[in-house]
Amino acid sequence: MKMLITYSTLLLLFMFCLVVGCQSPKEERKVEETVEDLMEYEVPADNKPLEFQRKKELGQKDTISFEIQKPSFVRMKLLLPSDSGNIRINQLVMPDGEMDGPFGKTYEAYFDQLGTYQIIIAESMMAENPYTGDYALRIEME
Repeated sequence: MKMLITYSTLLLLFMFCLVVGCQSPKEERKVEETVEDLMEYEVPADNKPLEFQRKKELGQKDTISFEIQKPSFVRMKLLLPSDSGNIRINQLVMPDGEMDGPFGKTYEAYFDQLGTYQIIIAESMMAENPYTGDYALRIEME
């Protein structure tokens, strides 16, 4: 009986150390995720399209950020060397944090919120053959 109490005490101590030791501060994780996600950022010039040249890695999401300084009609288009490929505009994150998506290879909308927009480029998890290779994202604003 004495041995059973010792093992159970050790087991509880081990589980406590495991739970406490595996937790990391939430602020630290947020900073790392933000720095990793904001790969490219641009403030557009008047009537000039933005074009981001990227290389898509297997299983990775790309986040591209740009700023809207006045309400604008925006057109986005993914440009690939060949038109086939499992890659799309997965999500759009508005300046207020609201998200929308998924979309296809093109997206058009009137953006009336001023601030930084984020576009997440990734493959569709419902389709086969994830895309790897070069692509461009062209953003036109009127």
